[in-house]
Amino acid sequence: MTRRWKAVLLGLTVLICGACGGEDREASEDGAGAPRPDPATTVQLLFTYGSEKQAWIDDVTAAFNASGARTSNGKQIQVEAVAQGSGEAIDDLLAGARQAHLTSPASEAFIRLGNARSRARTGKDLVGETRNLVLSPVVIAMWRPMAEALGWPQKPVGWSDILALARDPAGWSAHGHPEWGAFKFGHTHPEYSNSGLISMLAEVYAANGKVAGLTLEDVRRPETAAFVSGIESSVVHYGSSTGFFGKRLFTDGPRYLSAAVLYESSVIDSTSPEYRLQFPVVALYPKEGTFWSDHPVGIVDREWVTPEHREAAKIYIDYLLARPQQEKALQYGFRPSDVNIPLAAPFDATHGVDPKEPQTTLEVPPVEVIDAALGLFHEAKKRSDVTLVLDVSGSMQDDGKIDAARVGAEQLLTLLDDRDSFSLLAFNDDPRWILQDQPLAQGRAGAIESVRGLIADGGTALYDAIGQAYDDLLQRRDRGRIAAIVVLSDGEDRDSRTKLDELLSKISAGSEDRGIRVFTIAYGKDAKQDILKTIAEATRARSYEGNPANIRTVFREISTFF
Repeated sequence: MTRRWKAVLLGLTVLICGACGGEDREASEDGAGAPRPDPATTVQLLFTYGSEKQAWIDDVTAAFNASGARTSNGKQIQVEAVAQGSGEAIDDLLAGARQAHLTSPASEAFIRLGNARSRARTGKDLVGETRNLVLSPVVIAMWRPMAEALGWPQKPVGWSDILALARDPAGWSAHGHPEWGAFKFGHTHPEYSNSGLISMLAEVYAANGKVAGLTLEDVRRPETAAFVSGIESSVVHYGSSTGFFGKRLFTDGPRYLSAAVLYESSVIDSTSPEYRLQFPVVALYPKEGTFWSDHPVGIVDREWVTPEHREAAKIYIDYLLARPQQEKALQYGFRPSDVNIPLAAPFDATHGVDPKEPQTTLEVPPVEVIDAALGLFHEAKKRSDVTLVLDVSGSMQDDGKIDAARVGAEQLLTLLDDRDSFSLLAFNDDPRWILQDQPLAQGRAGAIESVRGLIADGGTALYDAIGQAYDDLLQRRDRGRIAAIVVLSDGEDRDSRTKLDELLSKISAGSEDRGIRVFTIAYGKDAKQDILKTIAEATRARSYEGNPANIRTVFREISTFF
């Protein structure tokens, strides 16, 4: 088990203990605080599922809840559907942090991983027998002119072409397009997101020239490590959400990413009027083969799932698999699991996809091979230089904010890899360095002690602190590493000499070439969420809303980008 898997499970265990003390999860995550139906007349189901199919699930679940479906004893069934990353959903079930009654990650691979870890600890599976809800092949989404520069559609394109682009210092100049600059690639973190896991397994398969029968020996070959490392060197950053990569690709254009590992449904979504694409996006079905994202759904085998829940869950699953709901999945870019339903628009070239693909599919390997591939990812992944800019103004003493922020920051430190570096810039009315460019292999324990010793007092010089952290990273920028700033602030800037427009000009100017992302956390009810979101957006990063109850979850989410 990797350091990150251990840390995630440890963090979730801490989260459970906090909940026992009356700590609520954020309402926007799971509907906490909403009135619950009367258990005497209603069966309430909690359904966690891979977020890539949220639009379809929201639609059909609303219709199911309105249909008046009932169990054999006459109780009405109501389903609360919560979108999560596939790995996160399985983690939460293993730790009991979210007691779902049924779940549907994007791939069978996560069911296998969850069941194997459950058997190791409890002697039984986590999820029972599964059925596939919908299907979507995992693809490499690329701007059409870039795909054509590689010879598409006359020539099939695959992982070997991605590797060649990643290794070539000339970048797109080697294909006659110096105006496109370097090749920039993206995929999600494989321990949290299905598309990231599939990307890693597909890279390993391609390195070995196989479509089935992948072994531990294949993963451990030096040639496999070199192949995977070469591709990972072109990654801009990671993340937990395939949807986030897709939206960033479609919104920010080819200066942000040349290509990303997404789902076929994501490419179809790119044709939506909400995106004003610079160029069309097409789905490349790798010539070496790809995986079906099969979206298995199964009932959770835990003590909180009663026979009544099981009956209700079966009724809901049958509803999702009935022809009307399967046909509706087509509208959202998913292929029905019912193969008798014919494919039509939007499964066509106009929407960037090919209904005749994929021609070659890959076999999901055994759990021990998946675990070995995850271990290889940690060896091959791009390293990170992360600076935490933490508000220690006097208002952080209120409502336990500084205590929870210390714990969240400590979790971030636990989840970063040994070969990452960490800097800590604390600020009130005067930013001050606590740590700078500390390699975590030697300095993790000391960094944690520094975080634990932070004291809240004084004013707020937010803009000065971000500017100082940005200048420091820019001065020592290593193009072979992910560079990121994580900012947590609970109030309005009252003490900076730097103005907001000056800061935005600094961090947004040439942001794609510099590649420094600023992730922001608006912490507590007095935080300036709009300003912090603007700062994050200026660097094509992500902004979060945090509070003492959810801050550990927020820091865990941010850690997936590195």
